[in-house]
Amino acid sequence: MEAVGVASDRRIKGRSLPKARQWLQWLRYHIHDLPADHGWVELYRDTLIGLHHAIVCAARRLRGNPTWDLQGTMTDDTERLEEGALRWARNASALRFRPDVPERFRVLVDVLHGACNQQVRLAREIDRMHRHGEIQVDVTYDQHAQRLVEVE
Repeated sequence: MEAVGVASDRRIKGRSLPKARQWLQWLRYHIHDLPADHGWVELYRDTLIGLHHAIVCAARRLRGNPTWDLQGTMTDDTERLEEGALRWARNASALRFRPDVPERFRVLVDVLHGACNQQVRLAREIDRMHRHGEIQVDVTYDQHAQRLVEVE
């Protein structure tokens, strides 16, 4: 059994696409194969694609590389990352209240919602870093848990 950790580009195999350009090419080729036959499924698909694109844009912004929109066109960094991430978090939140989501898929909706909320926080920190040149995270020591916790 292999230890869990961050995989380098050399170790990523199969359908994993480590580069933004590879992902955009894959998406362009497979977009019509992704499920979108029902209202909630289409919203889930679009939100998941949007979240993935937000992650790619955040990584590219951190590296100072140009960003591509979902159509594959290079764009300027005119939009704050947080604004884009909030769009997908709102979609994920809306999914949680849709009555047509089958019960067995509700946990996946919760996972997507949590991931979108994490992306909003990450995007906010990256935006702050670009404005101020550093990330400042307020932490305090939780005596009961005996660990540092982030102050919200």
